[in-house]
Amino acid sequence: MVDFFWPRKRLFFFTVLLLSIFIFATSEWLARRHFTETDFSLGAPFSLIDHNGRVITEKAFLGSPSLLFFGFTYCPEICPTTLVDLNRLTEELGFEIPIYFVTLDPERDTPQQLADYLPYFGNRIIGITGNTDAILSLAKSWGIYRKKISTSSGYTIDHTASVFMLSDSGKFQGTIAWGENDQIVKQKLERLWYK
Repeated sequence: MVDFFWPRKRLFFFTVLLLSIFIFATSEWLARRHFTETDFSLGAPFSLIDHNGRVITEKAFLGSPSLLFFGFTYCPEICPTTLVDLNRLTEELGFEIPIYFVTLDPERDTPQQLADYLPYFGNRIIGITGNTDAILSLAKSWGIYRKKISTSSGYTIDHTASVFMLSDSGKFQGTIAWGENDQIVKQKLERLWYK
C-alpha cells in the first residue's frame, strides 16, 4: 500500500532539519561576533614586586607574548613540574616567551625566596610577590581558586593549576591545562607566538 503522506513527512523532516541548521549556524555566528567584538579580558591593573625587588605592573605583559602562572614555591608537585615543562617546551621551540610566576603564598614567598627558587627552572621566569591583599586581588581578577589548607607541618595551598597565555598586548589568548599533552601545548605556543 502506498503511503500518500510520505512526501509530506519527508518535506516536514527536511524543513525541521534545515530550520535547526539555520538556527544553530545563526547562534554560532552571533556568539563568535559577540566575542570577537567585545573586549573580553581577565586580570586587573596591579603594582607588585618582582623577584629582584623591583616594582612590576601589568605593563610587563606588553610587547611580547607571555605566560602567566599562579602558584607557590612550597608546592610539592604541580608548580615545579609546570615551570620545568614550560621552560623546556619554550626552549625546544626556540621562543623567548617570558613566564610570569605569581605567588599565592606571599607570606613565605618573599622576593629573596623567589630569587633563590626560580633559577632552577630557567632564566626567563619572573617571580611576582607583594602585599597579601594585592596578590589575592590579582588572583581573583584572573579567576584563580586559592585555598589555604592546614597540615601537620604548617599549611599548603590548593589552587588553580592552569597557565594563562597572553598576547603581546597583554590580552588573554587561552590556557594550558595541568598535564596537557606536550604536542598540544607546543601547538598552542606556536599559535600564540606567531599570532
